[in-house]
Amino acid sequence: MAKQPAELPELGGLPLFQDAHTGVHPGTVPDAGPVAPGVPPAGAAPGPGGHSPWVGAQTRAGSDVGQPGRGAAAWTEAAAGADTASRTRDAEFWAQVNGLRGEVSQRLTTALAARELDEDTREALGQELIQQVVRDHNDALLNAGQRPWTPEYQVEITRALFDALFRLGRLQPLIDTPDVENIEITGTQPVLMLMGDGSRRYAEPIADSDAELIDFLQFLAARDPANERSFTRANPFLNLDLPGRVRLAAVGWVVPWPRVTIRLQRLQSVDLAMLRGTGTVDAVLEEFLGAAVRARKSIVVSGQGQGSGKTTMLRALCAGLDPWESVATIETDYELYLHLEPEKHRRVVALRTREGSGEMNVSGRRVGEIDTNINVYESLRHNISRVIVGEVRGPEIVSMFQAMQMGNGSLSTVHADGARDVVERLVGMAVQDSTLSETYAYRQVAQSIDLIVFLNVDIDRVTGRRVRYVSEVIEVTRGEQGNPVAVTDLFAPGDDGRAVPAHSPSFLTDLERSGFDASLLNYRSGLWGNSP
Repeated sequence: MAKQPAELPELGGLPLFQDAHTGVHPGTVPDAGPVAPGVPPAGAAPGPGGHSPWVGAQTRAGSDVGQPGRGAAAWTEAAAGADTASRTRDAEFWAQVNGLRGEVSQRLTTALAARELDEDTREALGQELIQQVVRDHNDALLNAGQRPWTPEYQVEITRALFDALFRLGRLQPLIDTPDVENIEITGTQPVLMLMGDGSRRYAEPIADSDAELIDFLQFLAARDPANERSFTRANPFLNLDLPGRVRLAAVGWVVPWPRVTIRLQRLQSVDLAMLRGTGTVDAVLEEFLGAAVRARKSIVVSGQGQGSGKTTMLRALCAGLDPWESVATIETDYELYLHLEPEKHRRVVALRTREGSGEMNVSGRRVGEIDTNINVYESLRHNISRVIVGEVRGPEIVSMFQAMQMGNGSLSTVHADGARDVVERLVGMAVQDSTLSETYAYRQVAQSIDLIVFLNVDIDRVTGRRVRYVSEVIEVTRGEQGNPVAVTDLFAPGDDGRAVPAHSPSFLTDLERSGFDASLLNYRSGLWGNSP
């Protein structure tokens, strides 16, 4: 578990522990701009296709309809009954949390001054101090002849204080909401939550000003000592891997209002059988892809944009690896989390990139920068059997080619518009290195990649539910007569777009040796929704 440093900072001096209503904190920028106009009340739910049916008052105090307001003034009566992720927590509630938070942080700093505790013990001590402070405050209300807090309200205050000190503050209740997959935050507007069933709902803002939101993001960026990130006017983009398998991307200063997008990995342990249950693959694809992994074929998983299921598919493929196989995962931020599943993957080297600091040197890097290219190269020094790259984005594909040519069945993902488009995307990435020719890049693709799996997404216009499924699987081989790359449709879109058998692979014998029943390819309409 993580250990406390020998010299503990004064918690009350950190941005997260300062009063959220004081405006701009030292070392930060002022409010980035006006509140966006035309935002629905927190209780309004968008309609199908993202169109919001809400009508009525759309203003904040002191602003006209259609005109931007300022700061984080209260929403009008249209938002008074907002349906939030937990009980309604108004400005008074957060003012009380902010006031008590300072007292708890002071007691915690004093208690920790003379000892070093692991993370679990520190949190247990913090929880005890929070309960003491809440009890003391409630006793003070009674002694003053005022109405004490109800037990339910005390629970809410206690939870909010713990989240502020040890979790993600006002963001934590949203992350804890069952079935939420994505959270979108734009300044002080109501927060948009995208649920697993495709529905959308709004929650109340997590900050009362843009400056407060930026402060919170800066705190998150700085609190991971192993991979500290910068979030400043000079570095306005932020990507973080947060506890609980949560991915956060933020941008500030180059947008009208700070923007935060959060993705949650709800399927934390997934395999191809589970994807068959969700309709992502059928029985034929389940057996085919599982055998391809066991046969050590190099596979690239692709799909259009975010949310197509590429990472989930990659994790499902990894579930088919032998638990004792030595694996390196290369990621910008952790998404695969194979290193957190020792019962399934006992030998994992989990590498991620690191931002540098300061000015670029003559090599075009910042001091301390570790990119994907370096991690791929260095991973090969660790007796690695397979290299898995979470997402290939640029010239690091050249090192990936080298890893794939080891013949051990590397896995990766890439954004593309179709299975065949993956080839052009990879070539385009490779030639970003000006020393490589296009001909060489095509040859490397043909030599390095065996299969491309493409995922499609349909959105139900009535419910908004996203349905993910494999639509294509193609084999990549060397071409002939001046064509450097040849592709074969092994699984092509059927009548409903889902992948069905089309041609047998050139390596069918390898698959059969790995347990694949070739007769499954005779189901020309696939086995979607059926058993073999």
